[in-house]
Amino acid sequence: MPELPLRFRARVRHEPDRSYAVLVEGPEGEVLVGVTGSLREVGTVAREGAARLFGVPTDRIAEDHLDVVIPQPPYGRDGQLVRIVSAGESTAPDDAVDVGMAGQAHWFGHEGAWFVTVAGSGTAVHPSEHLDFAPVLTEEEVAELRRYLDRSAQSPS
Repeated sequence: MPELPLRFRARVRHEPDRSYAVLVEGPEGEVLVGVTGSLREVGTVAREGAARLFGVPTDRIAEDHLDVVIPQPPYGRDGQLVRIVSAGESTAPDDAVDVGMAGQAHWFGHEGAWFVTVAGSGTAVHPSEHLDFAPVLTEEEVAELRRYLDRSAQSPS
């Protein structure tokens, strides 16, 4: 059995279908250990893959010893306009309130997700799979969002 490292390293590769390919650094180098369609599942896929690579039970791979790097996806850029298309598995009313709304997205690398500002409701974190990066927006949606962003930028801190 290979010696377990002090820290486990995983990297996410964004796939064209918006899924997340999870690669883990194992004894033989970086290995694709799984693919998931949910940002929420990336850590689990990485832990389970690391356990398989090192031949140990999953509970031997502590979450606080697993570093997962999620780069900005190639299909999104800071400041672009998006549409929120899903709240995922969440049934919380607050999570669903912005579904269908236009917003401005900025990459939040620490979370591997996007800060999305929506007129009237503010900013929230959304994973890539919940966003349409090529939305068809009305002139009214764009104007309302621009006014909201302008007012937010002028507000004193």
